[in-house]
Amino acid sequence: MLRPSRTTGHLLALLALLTAVPAHADEAEDLPTSPATAVPAGASSTAPASAAPAGQAISPGRRALAAAGAVIPGLLVHGSGHLLAGEGRTGLSLMALGGAGTGLVVGGLGGAAVSGASRRVIAPIVLTTVTGAGLFGISLLADLYGVLAPEGGTGSPPPALPWVETQLGVAYVHDPTFAYRSFLVPGMDLRSRSLRLSGSGWFALNDDNARLRAETAYRFLGPGTPDGPRAADGSFLEIEAALTHHRYTSDGFSITTGEVSVQGRLDLAHIGPTLRGSFAEMGWGIGIEAYRNGRRPLEGNELLIPHFAFGMYLGHEGYPRGEAKAFYEHRHDGYAAGAKITGLGSGVAGHIGLQGRLDASPRWGLLADVRAGSAYVGRLSLLMRPGGSP
Repeated sequence: MLRPSRTTGHLLALLALLTAVPAHADEAEDLPTSPATAVPAGASSTAPASAAPAGQAISPGRRALAAAGAVIPGLLVHGSGHLLAGEGRTGLSLMALGGAGTGLVVGGLGGAAVSGASRRVIAPIVLTTVTGAGLFGISLLADLYGVLAPEGGTGSPPPALPWVETQLGVAYVHDPTFAYRSFLVPGMDLRSRSLRLSGSGWFALNDDNARLRAETAYRFLGPGTPDGPRAADGSFLEIEAALTHHRYTSDGFSITTGEVSVQGRLDLAHIGPTLRGSFAEMGWGIGIEAYRNGRRPLEGNELLIPHFAFGMYLGHEGYPRGEAKAFYEHRHDGYAAGAKITGLGSGVAGHIGLQGRLDASPRWGLLADVRAGSAYVGRLSLLMRPGGSP
């Protein structure tokens, strides 16, 4: 059995990565100026937001060289692209993040080998390994973004979040193990300052299968509703509790999961000006699953749910605007579940995916994502904000 108390100190140590940088407006003077607010000394305040430079301009030839360097040797030595572009401080920071990620992965895998992946120590081993992989992947993608993004970045975060947002979508799941394929996916988010209540459901249209989920979250730092404190950027830190019930009625079993997690986002402009418009996310959590299979006794299991993502904002002001991100989810209890690969590692890793949202107007938007694990999942949802975006 996993012991959550043994992981508490580990989680708090990892959270320092996201809490080291303030995210409230009263601390904004310590942060890089965002494109939406940058006004050069002596210039008119009506200057376009996109005119704010992300750093010293470089020639097209040097930019192409930096982009190539971000791939070779940048795949192994992260930050190489920025070093070739003359952004030494940012390059060295990305190199340090990549090195730290490599060290955590090696340490985690080494701990698993030495301990025989004992259940007594598997929780910190998994959290360490996934966090290391996250730092490695984020620093790699950040190096590529920084040398390819336009001056001022690809976009800026919205100033606040809507009080109410609903979604109605369709999804397709290709899983050779189960009969379901098509789903109807409704959902709703209700926010009040730093508090969020959410509910969603996946209802199969060609099978008796449904997944219901309720969440509540409290945001310590970062954007909230317009009546809350103003945030300096899109960085946030929050704690979330959730309850999920998944009925496989036609297959004769069900799974109920209770979980708690801590997750955050850091706008990467805090690392260097060339990274404006990009962000990184990390989260760590634990859940308890209860299986019911016909008339058999209830069975329990522990679930570790770390995840990480790299993304970018799309659009600085007005509409359309949105964001896109690539992510890794370690959890195995959803439709994508864990990755099936050859060898001893099959079923250990989670799944990967891409997600994007586009707000076409203050009231309407689209959400799309694709995931690949032991199954392939695609979803497209229509977003509606009854009161409009702030």
